[in-house]
Order: sequence, then structure tokens, then C-alpha cells
Amino acid sequence: MNQQEYFMQVQMLGQEAEKLEQQMQIMEQQINELTAVRESIVAIKESNSDEKEKNTEILANLGKGIFVKADLKEKNLYINIGKDVIVKKSPEDTIKIIDQQLEKLSAGKESLMERIQQLQIEMNNILQRARKEEESSRNSHQHAQEHHCEDEECECEEPCEECECEHEKKGKKK
Repeated sequence: MNQQEYFMQVQMLGQEAEKLEQQMQIMEQQINELTAVRESIVAIKESNSDEKEKNTEILANLGKGIFVKADLKEKNLYINIGKDVIVKKSPEDTIKIIDQQLEKLSAGKESLMERIQQLQIEMNNILQRARKEEESSRNSHQHAQEHHCEDEECECEEPCEECECEHEKKGKKK
């Protein structure tokens, strides 16, 4: 394999690793967001645990860093489960759902990290093979120039005279 082919292989593996790293960053962002939501639900659950305190004022996140003061009238939460279907859940059930999602995201992130490590190992192996091949090629070429070998791929480490004799004998026999 020539150096350009090695370079292309490493480049392709590098691009795959970059895509996986981007996916991992997205997962990390989702983990952070879910963790923040979980903490908010725990705070709501704890602040509203006393039945005498029916109305509790909170800052409700409208999204994109915009909040509004709101009175919390009940503990139940309304969750969009997909296709605009909304179900009523208790804070405890909601926390369980979030914990399950966090587990899946963490497992997915771990899987991506393992694949990125595998790609890095593959790239290092390819680079080592490329270096060895390049070094071998240089040594072979240098050997041929130093010893006037007719065979440029000669990698023998024999003394000059034996190498020349061996190649001369092959040439004379033909």
C-alpha cells in the first residue's frame, strides 16, 4: 500500500471519529439538560411536599433562557410522550422516566467513546504501518544505491560483496 492510501484510510477514520465526537457532544448536552430538568422536578416535589403549601411560586423556563414567575398549583406534571400526546405524571414517575433516559444516554455516550478509542487505535496502527513501509522503502533504496544492487527491493543485510555477487550470479544464470 502506498503512502497516499494510508493517508486516505487515516483521513476517513478521522472523519468518522469527528462525527462520533459531535454526536457525543450532543448527547452530553442532552444529559446536562435532563439533569437540570430532574433537579427542577426534585425541587418542585420537595417545595410542594407540604399539603398546606398548595401554591408555590416558581420560575418557569419558557425556553432559550426565558423565565416567568408562576404559581405552582399542583405537583403533577404534564409530559409530551410524542405526537402531541400529553399525559399526567407525578414527580416521582417523571423522575423515573428521566433517570431511564439518562441511563440510555450515558450508555450511548460510553459506546461512542469506545468506538472513538477503537478508531484512534486503528489510525495509530495504520500510521505505524505507513512509517515502517516508508522506512523499509528508504532503507531498501539506500541499500541499493550504496551497494549498487540491481534489485531496488533488496532488503538483505549482507555485506556489500555478497549482495553484489548474489545479484550478479542471478543475472549470469539467466
